[in-house]
Amino acid sequence: MAASIDVVLDQLFNGRRIDPELLADDVEWVNPPDAVEPGTRRGADEFNRAIAKVFETWDDVHFDTERVVETGDGALALGMMSGHLHASGMEVTAPHGQWWTFRDGRVVRMEWFNSHRKALEAVGLSE
Repeated sequence: MAASIDVVLDQLFNGRRIDPELLADDVEWVNPPDAVEPGTRRGADEFNRAIAKVFETWDDVHFDTERVVETGDGALALGMMSGHLHASGMEVTAPHGQWWTFRDGRVVRMEWFNSHRKALEAVGLSE
């Protein structure tokens, strides 16, 4: 199976991990500067550990994809992230973007954004 935006989003939100066979050895998970834990995680283990950290924060979280923009070597998924925060129970619905980059049928990078504008700007587009 080759990685694609549909496959990785399904595995991320329904399986809460990405099959390591779909991740390049040098895969990167990139948190934005304003994230609770900013910075880049490298390698399949760290990539899936970053996913686990996300789901530790939420009791239930889902991503409603509104738009997918092909980027040549990947895709940008734009939508709304919704769920309840684990510690407070507060319900949160917020814009969210994920830029996935693929090489040879495997994920090499995923960078996420807290706004559609920032996500679009990252790939050289505007709203």
